[in-house]
Amino acid sequence: MHVPTSRRYLQFWPSDIDADLDDEFRFHVDAEMEYLTARGWTPAAAREEALRRFGDVEQYRRDCRCADERRAGREHRKENLSVLKQDLRFALRSLRRQPAFTAIVVITLALGIGANTAIFSVINAVMLTPLPYREPHRLVMLWETRPGSDRPLVSYPNFKDWRQRQRGFEDIGVYYPWASFTMTGRGDAERVDGALVSGNYLQLLGVRPALGRLVTPADDSPGSARVALLDNGFFQSRFGGDRSVLGSTLVLDDQAYTVVGVLAPDVRVSYRAGDQNPDVVLPVGLFAADAPYNRRGQPDLFAVGRLKPDVTVQQAVSDLQRVNAELRTEYPGENAGLGAAGAPLMYGVVRFIKPALQILMAAVALVLLIACANVSSLVLSRSAARQREFALRTALGAARGRIVRQVLTESVVLALAGGTLGVGIAVAGVRLLVTLQRGAPRIADAHMNTPVLLFALGVSLLTGLLFGLAPALQSGSAQLVSALKEGGRGTSGGASLQRTRAALTVAEVALAVVLLAGSGLLVRSFARLTAVDPGFQPSHVIAAMVNLPAGKYPSVEQARVTLDQLLAKVRAIPGVQSATLGSDLPICCQGQSTISFASRPEADQSKLALLNVAVVDPEYFETLQIPFVGGRHIETGDRAGAPLVALVSERVAKKFFGGASPIGERLRLGGGGQVNDTSSWRTIVGVVRDTRTDGLTEAPRGTLYLPRAQEKMRGGFVIVRSAQPAEQMTAQLRRALAEVDPNVPLERVQTMDAALAVEVEGPKFSMLMLTLFAAVALALASVGIYGVISYNVTQRTGEIGVRVALGAQRRDVAALVVGQAMAMAAVGVVIGVLLALWGGKSLSAMLFGVGPRDPLVLGAASVFLLAVALAAALAPALRAMRIDPTIAMRAD
Repeated sequence: MHVPTSRRYLQFWPSDIDADLDDEFRFHVDAEMEYLTARGWTPAAAREEALRRFGDVEQYRRDCRCADERRAGREHRKENLSVLKQDLRFALRSLRRQPAFTAIVVITLALGIGANTAIFSVINAVMLTPLPYREPHRLVMLWETRPGSDRPLVSYPNFKDWRQRQRGFEDIGVYYPWASFTMTGRGDAERVDGALVSGNYLQLLGVRPALGRLVTPADDSPGSARVALLDNGFFQSRFGGDRSVLGSTLVLDDQAYTVVGVLAPDVRVSYRAGDQNPDVVLPVGLFAADAPYNRRGQPDLFAVGRLKPDVTVQQAVSDLQRVNAELRTEYPGENAGLGAAGAPLMYGVVRFIKPALQILMAAVALVLLIACANVSSLVLSRSAARQREFALRTALGAARGRIVRQVLTESVVLALAGGTLGVGIAVAGVRLLVTLQRGAPRIADAHMNTPVLLFALGVSLLTGLLFGLAPALQSGSAQLVSALKEGGRGTSGGASLQRTRAALTVAEVALAVVLLAGSGLLVRSFARLTAVDPGFQPSHVIAAMVNLPAGKYPSVEQARVTLDQLLAKVRAIPGVQSATLGSDLPICCQGQSTISFASRPEADQSKLALLNVAVVDPEYFETLQIPFVGGRHIETGDRAGAPLVALVSERVAKKFFGGASPIGERLRLGGGGQVNDTSSWRTIVGVVRDTRTDGLTEAPRGTLYLPRAQEKMRGGFVIVRSAQPAEQMTAQLRRALAEVDPNVPLERVQTMDAALAVEVEGPKFSMLMLTLFAAVALALASVGIYGVISYNVTQRTGEIGVRVALGAQRRDVAALVVGQAMAMAAVGVVIGVLLALWGGKSLSAMLFGVGPRDPLVLGAASVFLLAVALAAALAPALRAMRIDPTIAMRAD
């Protein structure tokens, strides 16, 4: 029997799918019944058999409905795609007809999108990408807390007790990233950077070697065979990637070490700010019997723990507090006031740079908003000029939604073009950020990758919708009759459009004020920071580290004689005004010790004062030009065997002795730095000015100076004051050291000016970036003001012509135009100042010597932006003054 399967589809009007299906099923069932009835079946039996043969009607109904829906969906998608292609082609043709408009919009958006993408790239690399360790969320940075100390370190003996007694971590490891060694036996002697790690540290992180094996707990004790790991970069640069280096011997500080492995290229021993991967990695246990690692009261190592499953950081640290309570009881002298603290390892990596990155991300977001407001104002003006076009299209049958979609499509096309150009700007921006902030952790890993490109795409689409929404809605609400009546004269868009453009301009000004105020605060803070007196004269001073290996100089007297010989040769160099030796530089002192005074005994060891300690030569203060306040200098007679003496800085004298003189007072040290004798009393013989030993932003805690001749010191910083250029002086120093001992390298060469510059690198970076973004915001805001006022003058040409014809003075016309601009700017400034007052606290952590609500900065930002607004309004005002009323009224 013939069944017309196409009957459902030969319809020329919309139909009810369910009704069609019922008709179709009924036709097939009736046809089968007729067939069976003709062969002798009763009607009832024929119907029952026809339904049985036909099958599950409801299932067929569902299958057909799904097929219809899929077909309709395909047709709908095909139709939408076709419409989208039409919209894209029309948008591209329309934008090509106005190249100046298109270029301005694309460049404006590219600046905003590029800046956001560049900052996000850095944030993604530094803060969002997990650390390249096994289950990094379980890694915790641990440290001891002690009264008066804020260093996140742990002593080696306490670490061993922590590891044995704690119950919250799978394991705890330690590392020391600042070791250095003299490598000999492979050509000229050279200084190599090293890291000391506990035998379990690398396994705890979950890293793997590229060659050989890692350091293991079996290597981590004073009696173990000496083994070393090579960093992959050092392995490639120094040994050319030669695999035969495995099993060979490295001579470091006159000790032989067997190379047992090479780290993988992506392995980082430490991600702390400023830590570079070491050249060699050695077990810290080999040095456990030596100072300072054998001193329980001197924390010197960084600790990392791996949490047990289902244990929180708070629970694990609380358990360490239990262990510390036991250690305070067992070692009351060295562990007085001992506590424990911990935080996720990622926090330790990003805690210093995180505030700056968050501020910069907020700043570029404001720049993007300003760019969107600016572009939205331009697109609104363009849409207003196209009102007759939109009205005509509506009159010809185009739906308003179709017109809205067309305008939004043009906006998204502009945004994607801006985003494409913005990615190029972001690539250059990332390179600039990496160059300016080389010491920041993980910033070198910032680059364009899939997440960053997806971010750029998302920002571009969001930007297109953001700035295109108002023009799209405005274009879709075109009044048909009024727009057509305007003929070819165009339209201003009405009062609503004027208000919208004015509101966008006010928003631009307000956001620009916020950025300008933030930039001003950082500039003023940076000026205060650079004006800080470091306490010494850094100009024409160069310093370099010299360390004499204990293997070659077993006695302290040998080392002292060799260092004296070196100083004698340095002082003989032409142009050297003075030279000295010190254990520390006058900024960022590393040596510290607790101090007790004979006249002020303190029974509670946890309340002892913690001071910086520097071991110096008599010429130290002359070379660095640190002024004396009272007493006498360190003299050549202050030698071993003579009464122990010390100098203190002014802060120590004022803090502990008030108005009384500390000269003649006696003190005793608790250990630290280059200090070896902690039992004998020392007499204070002089007072000197404080230097910024704790950094420019921190008040100095006070410094104790000890004579080198009375301490066991095998090296330190050779500090030279000379008018010679730094490069020449460095070469002279290397020659002098080679004459004394050619196997000892000169390392960490730097000028004091450079050392101070390092202290302001972070604030300088934040200031420069925020100032750059504020300048971009200011330029965009000024362009926005100019655009609005210029457009208004164009639209009000006829009105201005009438005013002039009726007797208005040219200056009155200029005042009208300028007044409108200044009114918008004033409202924006008021809103911006309120926003700056509300959000100023977010900058508090980055400011020095200035408050987040500084009235001088807010006032200057307001006045400056008002001046920019005035300048932006002058050109349109002058154009308005030159309007000829006859020509204007004839044109209107």
